[in-house]
Amino acid sequence: MRGTSDYGLCYQGRPGLDRVLDIHGFVDADWVGDLDQRRSTRGYVFNLFGGAVNWMSKKQSVVALSTTEAEYITATHVSKEAFWLQRLCSSMGLVQEAIRIDCDSQSVIFLANNPTCHSETKHIDVQHHFLRDMIEEKKVLLAKADTLNNTADALTKSVSSEKFYWCRETMGISELGK
Repeated sequence: MRGTSDYGLCYQGRPGLDRVLDIHGFVDADWVGDLDQRRSTRGYVFNLFGGAVNWMSKKQSVVALSTTEAEYITATHVSKEAFWLQRLCSSMGLVQEAIRIDCDSQSVIFLANNPTCHSETKHIDVQHHFLRDMIEEKKVLLAKADTLNNTADALTKSVSSEKFYWCRETMGISELGK
C-alpha cells in the first residue's frame, strides 16, 4: 500500500439521455498458479466510464485439468457477475445491453459458443456451462482479447512494471490531483 496513497479510481462520463451504459469486462486465469494445491487463480475487472466498478482476484475452489478449463470456469463466474451487473443497472432505471467480456483464450470462446459435447471437455461440470446460456440469451458477449492487452492479467499473475502500469491505467486508477 505504501506509495499508492495518492492514487484513486477516476471515472469520466455519465449515461446519456437514453440511460444506456457500456460496461466492459476483462477475464483471465492463471492455470495452476498455486503449485502446492494445484489451483488456478481467476481474475476479472468490469469498467464503466473509464474506471473499474467490479473486480476480483481469487484462487479457484476446484482443480482445473487444463488451461481451457481454468479459463472456462473463470469466464462462467464472470458471466454470473455480468448478469448481476445488468440487474443492478436495471433496478436503477439504467439500460445495459449485452456486456462485452474480453477473454484471451480462443478455446474458451469456441467452447462457449459451440454447445456440442466434445470428448476433451466432458469432464467440465455442468454448472460451468451457465456461460453458454448467458451467450445464447445475449446477456454476455465473449470476445477475443489480445493476450498483451488483457487488463485482468495484473489480477492473476506477476507482470512487468510496464504491464502493471498499463493495467492500472486501464482500470481507471490514477494519481489524484493530476
